[in-house]
Amino acid sequence: MKYEHRVVAFIDILGFKALLNDTVDNKGNDDEAAIEAVVSAYEAIRDIWDLDTQLKLEDFGVSHASDSREVSIFSDCLVVSFLVDQPKEVFFTLIDIQLLIMNLLSRNILCRGAISIGKFIHTSKYLFGPALVEAYTLESKAALYPRVILDRAVIEAGIEHSSMSNNSSFDTNLINSLLKQDSDGMYYIDYFYGAQSELNDPEYDFPNYISNLGQIIRKGLMSASHHSKADIRVKYLWMRERYNDMIDIVTSKDAIENLESRGQFDLVNFYKSLKKISPNRYAKQLGVSAKKYNKAFKSDS
Repeated sequence: MKYEHRVVAFIDILGFKALLNDTVDNKGNDDEAAIEAVVSAYEAIRDIWDLDTQLKLEDFGVSHASDSREVSIFSDCLVVSFLVDQPKEVFFTLIDIQLLIMNLLSRNILCRGAISIGKFIHTSKYLFGPALVEAYTLESKAALYPRVILDRAVIEAGIEHSSMSNNSSFDTNLINSLLKQDSDGMYYIDYFYGAQSELNDPEYDFPNYISNLGQIIRKGLMSASHHSKADIRVKYLWMRERYNDMIDIVTSKDAIENLESRGQFDLVNFYKSLKKISPNRYAKQLGVSAKKYNKAFKSDS
């Protein structure tokens, strides 16, 4: 047996231990609603990659011989991999991961991960190889925030094997449309403004998505206001900055005028009412000035 050259994504569901703790109350009784929330998270993962449908097809002797993708779920982690040279698979996997992040967010769950490329063996029975070690290391040491990062080599492989057009610039733009480059130089899958195009109704579903995302960040900052939870607070501060960048885009003069020109005044009213998430209220809880708070915890956008 030899290693295959594969793209490997390692994704960690954040706060999973807390989710499990909530499934049993202080008297040892099952909390059925909390258990259903955990089951729902697993179903969100399975639904993205149609794992149950695939298993049913295999039961009837139908296989996907041309599809090299493998997906493994264990506890709070997910591993997805496929052969590097499989056409269009980088692009479609990036979309699937973006949808996974969005589906988990709808359940108030965050995730973090990394995508690498290299030697790896991945079957339904086992998975191992240097590429997984690299993806795990990137997730635990470099991702830091609720984001799924990837190396430039993965992007280049996606462009090389895209087969989506005869125009390399077009293929590059398609893949880059799903990504943002962060202040540390890492590329991550954009689930802020970039999420809009993947919604069922991009224009009218986006307000609900924005509202839910803002609520998650505000609650996260409130719950992590104590200095003992600085590591958690930094994650939400990172999200706050990207959220505020998104608010700048959707409330810009051009964006509002575009909606008004199409008579979409309900959307105009919604976007005009949007507010950025201010650090001031959270700084007061810590007993420090907003200037000190930002200097201590702000990362450049």
